[in-house]
Amino acid sequence: MWRYKSPIGDIYIKQLSDGRYGMIYDDKVWESCHTPQAQADNVYMQVTGCFEWDDYDADDCFVPSDLSEWEKL
Repeated sequence: MWRYKSPIGDIYIKQLSDGRYGMIYDDKVWESCHTPQAQADNVYMQVTGCFEWDDYDADDCFVPSDLSEWEKL
């Protein structure tokens, strides 16, 4: 599992029971991808389906562009 301490709160990438990797925010799985890097890319591009994140103006904050920049838990 990985964590990004975003301005809206912690966002996690976690492997789900079906083997995919989900983006979790506010205790809800917003979407899933086949790889954790693909999920990190979606968070970076703000195309997750999570309104709070996708519509957040992230121009003035650090958003990890690669999974290696996320905190591994």
